[in-house]
Amino acid sequence: MSGRGPYLALAKETYAKQMRNPSVSAGAIRYLTEHGIGEYAIAERYGLGYVAEPLPGDERFTGMLAIPYLHGDSVVAIKYRNLGSGPKYAQHHGQKSRLYNADAFFRAEHVVGIAEGEADAIAASERVGIPSFGVPGVDTWGKMSTVWRPIFKDFQHVMIFADGDEAGRGFATEVAEDLGWRARIVQCPDGEDVGSMCAAGRAEELIAKCQLASQ
Repeated sequence: MSGRGPYLALAKETYAKQMRNPSVSAGAIRYLTEHGIGEYAIAERYGLGYVAEPLPGDERFTGMLAIPYLHGDSVVAIKYRNLGSGPKYAQHHGQKSRLYNADAFFRAEHVVGIAEGEADAIAASERVGIPSFGVPGVDTWGKMSTVWRPIFKDFQHVMIFADGDEAGRGFATEVAEDLGWRARIVQCPDGEDVGSMCAAGRAEELIAKCQLASQ
C-alpha cells in the first residue's frame, strides 16, 4: 500500500488518542482488563489504540482494538482485534506475519518469553517480568519457524507460555521441539492463559514456574 509508513504512524497516534477517551473506549479497556493489562500506562507503552472514528479506508476496523507492531520508534504493522462477534482479527491486505513485541529482544538479558497472541505477550512482559514475543496464532510458528528460530539462539532460556487447552499445549510443544534445549514450557492450568491468570491476580504462580524452569 502506497505511503504505508506515514499511514501506520498516523493510525497509531490517531487510535491511541481515541483510546484515551473512556467515553468511547470502554469496551477496549474492559478487554485489556480481562487480559491482565487494563492500565492506560501499559496501553500507551505499547501504543494500543481504539478505532472510534476510523481514518479513510479503515472503516471496517471501527470498534476494534488497534495493536501496533513496533520496532523501536517505528510502526511496522498494525493488527485489529475484534471486540464483538465475527472473526477475531483483521488487518490490511498484504501485511506479512511478524512476531509481536520485537523490542523484547533488546529488553531481555538471558531469558526471553514466547506467548500466543499479543495480549498474552504484553501480560507476560509486564506482569510476569519476562520480556516476551507474541506469536500471532498457533498455526503461524510452523510457517515461519525458519525465519524466527535464529532470533532465540543467543538466549539461555526461552519460556514458552502454553495456554491451558489442547491447541495451546500443541503449540508450546511444537515451538519447544523447534528451539531445542533452551526451551522451557510454562504450562497454564486448564482453561487459563497468561492474561486470564494475571487478571485474576495469579501472576506469582507463573513467576514461580518460570523461576523453577530456569534452574
